[in-house]
Amino acid sequence: MGNLVKKEIEDLIINGWKCDDHKGLCSVASHKGMTFRLIEDPGSNLKPEDFAKDENFSGREGNALVLHIGEINARICPDQITKKRLVIPPGRFVFFMTKEIVNMPLDCDGTLFMNPTTSNKGLLFFTLGHIDPGFRGHLTATLLNTTSRLIPLERHEGVLYLVLSRLESPSKPHSEFHERPRLNIDQAMMDLSYNMNPGFALTTQDFATKKDLDSLRNMLLTIMFGLFGVLATVISLLRLL
Repeated sequence: MGNLVKKEIEDLIINGWKCDDHKGLCSVASHKGMTFRLIEDPGSNLKPEDFAKDENFSGREGNALVLHIGEINARICPDQITKKRLVIPPGRFVFFMTKEIVNMPLDCDGTLFMNPTTSNKGLLFFTLGHIDPGFRGHLTATLLNTTSRLIPLERHEGVLYLVLSRLESPSKPHSEFHERPRLNIDQAMMDLSYNMNPGFALTTQDFATKKDLDSLRNMLLTIMFGLFGVLATVISLLRLL
């Protein structure tokens, strides 16, 4: 029916929503009478009304939520992950959870985008961007550095945008992500396609750069010339017999 505007987003953060508002769609007994707020930051002491007005989360043009880097899983040097910054080396994948927890209403879905400022640095965003109605927990993203240089990301700068849309009618939530919210990175890692399907293409956290390919080519050429040399020696010895 259209994207939520700033006022609607602020209302969902301040006043929240209840499963009780949509009878028959949620079967979780503990949710009865419970109020969920659209977005929460476990590490923040802001009250909901202050959180809703905070410019760090108000989004661009008032119709998007700005999300930040939280827990990280990446095969990179420890000093490249700090409380203030994440540095992604060339050709490396980084998997992370958002710092914020999202509680999607049953009559809304969401679309996740990478901040254009972030993508323009040379990062590819591999995460499917659709967020189902009723999803609860941290959102996740996988980024790939496609350049030959280090790419720093400041943690206080939002790297993802979440745009919400109102559905024509509320939808029954996916039981797994509604009843058991995604609250830690180990749980999120289990949801990755390459963990569930060994045949999935992205089975590694590394991506071959041009330098890597050049090194591999030179190594293969060295091996081939070495084999040719051994073969030539064997043929010469056979001729002498």
